[in-house]
Amino acid sequence: MRVIDFHVHAFPDQLAPKAIAQLCDTFNVKLHYDGTIGGLRERMAATGVSASVVVPVATKPEQVRSINDWAACANSEDVICFGAVHPDYERIEKEIDRIITLGLKGIKIQPDWQGCAVDDPKMMRTFGAAEGRLVVIVHAGQEIEPFPKVLSTPAAIRKVHDTFPYLTLIAAHMGGFRMWDEVREHLLGTEVYFDVSYCPPEDLADDDFRDMILTHGVDRILFATDGPFGDAENDLARLQGLGLPEDALAAILYHNADALLGFS
Repeated sequence: MRVIDFHVHAFPDQLAPKAIAQLCDTFNVKLHYDGTIGGLRERMAATGVSASVVVPVATKPEQVRSINDWAACANSEDVICFGAVHPDYERIEKEIDRIITLGLKGIKIQPDWQGCAVDDPKMMRTFGAAEGRLVVIVHAGQEIEPFPKVLSTPAAIRKVHDTFPYLTLIAAHMGGFRMWDEVREHLLGTEVYFDVSYCPPEDLADDDFRDMILTHGVDRILFATDGPFGDAENDLARLQGLGLPEDALAAILYHNADALLGFS
C-alpha cells in the first residue's frame, strides 16, 4: 500500500543542525532524523513512505522569499514542498501568486511560531488570497510543551472555514492537539481536513482516535507524522491497529492526499 506523509519538516542542509537543536531545546522530545531532505528520505525508505509533504514555516517576514526559493529547488516527486508566508509580510498576495508560479501546491501556517492568532485579520488576508488556489495546513491546538495562550483553537479554525468555505484547509493534529472536546464541538463533521500527526495515545486514546476518524469521515483524514517529531514506523502501526476497514486505511494513507495534491 502506498503511503503519503502529509506533514513533515525539513530544512536546508546548512541550517538543519541549528534548527534541530532549537526544536530539541523547545519541545524536549526525541527526533527521528536530522532535519535534512537527505535524512528525511532515509527515514522514508526505512519506514515504507512513498512521498512526504514538507511544510516550512516562516517565523519572520524576511524569511518568506528565501524559504519559497529553497522549497521550489527541493520540490520533487517524493519530497513535495509547500511554501511559506508570514502575516507581517507586506506583499502576501503577490507572494502567493509567486508560490503558485513556482509550482508549490500549498502553504503552512503556524500561529504559535508566527505570533498571530489564526483568525486575526492579518491571517485572514492570507486565507483569502489562497482560497481556491492552494492547500493550506494550519497548526491546530496546543503545543507539545504548552504555550500560555493557544493561538489556533478549533473554534478559531471554524471561523476561518466559515469565512472561506472554498479554502482547502487542513487542521493538523486531528483538528486541535490536546483540545479534543473543542474539536468535537466545532470541527467534527465539517469539510475541514484533519491530519493525524502527533496524536500520541497518552494524549488521544485509541478508541477516541478511531471514533473521531469515523465520525469526521475517512475522506477528510490524512496520514501524517510531523516528522522529525513523529515517525511513520510507530504511526503506521498504530493506525493499522485501530480496526479500520481496508478501504478507509487506503484513503487515509494515500488516496485523500493523492487527490489533494492533484496526482490523480
